Amino acid sequence: MCAAGRKPLRHPEAGLLTLDYETLHVPAAPGETGLVVHVFSADEDSQEATALGRLATAMT
Repeated sequence: MCAAGRKPLRHPEAGLLTLDYETLHVPAAPGETGLVVHVFSADEDSQEATALGRLATAMT
């Protein structure tokens, strides 16, 4: 099962970011735990992309 959309998120350093997201639900096998993967992205050259780039640079 997959889901997608846009979501506003407030980051303590970057402020309000409106990001696109895709969610993938991987069901559990018997005796295992299922998996949920969330992927967030921003449009190229957007204010959000610039903010994410600054955050990524600060992490290195």
